[in-house]
Amino acid sequence: MFELYKKTLLKWRRKLIRFSCIPLYYICRLFPLQNKIVATTFRGRKFGDNPQYIYEELYKLSKNIDFVWLKNPEYNYDLPPYVRPVSFYRQWKKTYEYATAKVWINTHRMEYNIRKRKKQLFIETWHGGLGIKKIEGDVAEVLTYKNSIAEIQNTSRMANLFISNSDHLTKIYRRAFAYKGKIWKCGYPKNDSLFANSLPIQKKIKEYFHLDLETKIFFYAPTFRDSLEKDGVFEREPYEIDFSRVRSVLNKRFEGNWVVLVRWHPVMLNKVGSVKDFYGDNVIDASYYPDMQELVLACDAMLSDYSSCIFDAAMLLKPCFMYATDFEKYVGRRGVYYTLDELPFSYAKNQEELEKNLDEFNKKNYLEKWNAFALTTGLHETGHAAKDIATVIYKFIQGDFRVLENIKNEP
Repeated sequence: MFELYKKTLLKWRRKLIRFSCIPLYYICRLFPLQNKIVATTFRGRKFGDNPQYIYEELYKLSKNIDFVWLKNPEYNYDLPPYVRPVSFYRQWKKTYEYATAKVWINTHRMEYNIRKRKKQLFIETWHGGLGIKKIEGDVAEVLTYKNSIAEIQNTSRMANLFISNSDHLTKIYRRAFAYKGKIWKCGYPKNDSLFANSLPIQKKIKEYFHLDLETKIFFYAPTFRDSLEKDGVFEREPYEIDFSRVRSVLNKRFEGNWVVLVRWHPVMLNKVGSVKDFYGDNVIDASYYPDMQELVLACDAMLSDYSSCIFDAAMLLKPCFMYATDFEKYVGRRGVYYTLDELPFSYAKNQEELEKNLDEFNKKNYLEKWNAFALTTGLHETGHAAKDIATVIYKFIQGDFRVLENIKNEP
């Protein structure tokens, strides 16, 4: 009884603090805007995704910018020396940082209590380009947080610019966010690294995980299920794969010595057991490796379910496979943007089908399907998106408030 009373008090305390931030945003307008950027990824769960790469390019342009990162203190990760951490949950401190920064960068919805000033620049980069699972307003009835709709509306209202890497994503922004502002189809900053020489990264990854240089990597990166966020229930069945059998097929079909790297989705971290607890010694836990794109770049083949990361590996023409035992259930609960026939990847609903797809992989057919898919979705990557966005931000910080006018707006 006491614990329930305590939780209720804490819940109301957090609500009151959030609401108190709304007038505080207006009070903070008494302070001048600073050469400062505030960014975060997955609500502070990690340092990465599009904002990381924009930060890196912007730091090359100027060392006189205050780089702030909103960090969830429950997640342990390092930041570059030039990045200043601020707790994602210190609401009043966060309010001051947002209210006095010239630029904001985010990969998710902005909280409903945040208010932006007219001369601030807010760039929404999102985090999934050719995503499979439906998002935001397209799946409003199953959003896990009560304030989700208000956050979507607040994000759409405040954003000056959305970043897109495809016609597919641009259409989603217009519909799922009801966003009527400017969209720049400049490519995804996190995908710039995919255009780099892969050999140094492969060597780096293999040294990090103590692997021989000749070892081949099968990378499994599944997404989370909504029940985990909503009810805290981990549905084990969709993730149950016998990777010892998978490795046997890989060793035979593609030759060489294969290992399996598994990376939990950020939402799964701290909520489910470790990868090792789940799969044992048949896999290597890559959940806490700092750079997801380096893992994609270094792998030789990839497996996922509904995560957009599978498209990143496909851009590199790596063999990619889908595995999910719960497709019909997932479609009914969450919804997807493609039918199975529209996706270029072979799909398995059980262990036997997965092994069959691996064993019968046809590279020629796979590449034909991928090229057609990329054309249909209007995929657009340049290899220099982070640099292009950083240049726009730098000019804005320097006082060029019309810098967005030269950017072509997607319909």
